[in-house]
Amino acid sequence: MISVCMATYNGERYIQEQVTSILHQLGPDDELIVSDDGSADKTLQVLEEFHDPRIRMFDGPRRGLTYNFENAIKNAVGDYIFLTDQDDVWESDKVERMMEALQDVDLVVSDAWISDENAVSTGKSLYDICKPHKGFWPTLYHTTYIGCCTAFRRTILKKLLPFPPHIVMHDYWIGQIADLYYKTTFIPDKLLRYRRHGNNTSALTTGISPLSLYEKLSYRYWIFYYVLRRWGQ
Repeated sequence: MISVCMATYNGERYIQEQVTSILHQLGPDDELIVSDDGSADKTLQVLEEFHDPRIRMFDGPRRGLTYNFENAIKNAVGDYIFLTDQDDVWESDKVERMMEALQDVDLVVSDAWISDENAVSTGKSLYDICKPHKGFWPTLYHTTYIGCCTAFRRTILKKLLPFPPHIVMHDYWIGQIADLYYKTTFIPDKLLRYRRHGNNTSALTTGISPLSLYEKLSYRYWIFYYVLRRWGQ
C-alpha cells in the first residue's frame, strides 16, 4: 500500500492539478494524506470536490511546514510513503519508477524539472543546481535530500518519528536519518515538475538563504545531536 503525504496551506491555486496528477497513479487501496495547517482559502473545498475516498484530510498542528509534514506522515498507514508539495505536478511514471527503486533501498530521491508558475519546464533540473550526494558529513554540511522528490519504506519511521525540536526543514531531518541508519539512493529520472512562483521562491533554486550564520550553525548542531540520539532506538 502507498501513502502519499501532502502538507497544505492556502494552496487553492495549484492543488487541483497536483492532486489529479497523483490520484491517476494510485491504486484503489492507496491513500493521499493531507495535513492542512489552517488554510483560509478554498484548499479544503477543492480537495472535497474530488469526492475520492482515497483522500484523507487531517488538521495540522499549526507549527509550520516541517511539523505539518510530520503530522501527515504520522497519519499514513502505507508500507511505502511518498512526500509531495501542494503546488508541483507529478510526471505520469513517478510512482512506477520510485517503486522500482524502493525494491532495493529504504529511501529514494529523484530529480525534477524546475518549472515556471504554469508548470512549464525551464530546461533545468534540481540536480543541475544541487548535485546529489550521500554521506553523513557531506549531508550535514549541505543536504541534497529534497522532500518533494522523496519516497521511503515505512521501516524508517522507527528512527524518523517523532520529529525533534529545532529542525528547520523536514527533508533535512529525513535525509540525515536515512543516510546514517538506512540504505538510500538518488536516481536520475526527472519525475515531477517543481513549480517556482512568487509564493514559494526558496534557497534551493535561488542559492540565497534567509538564515544567519548563527542560525545555520545552530540547526546543524541540533540535527547532529538528535540524529545521534536515535542510535539505540
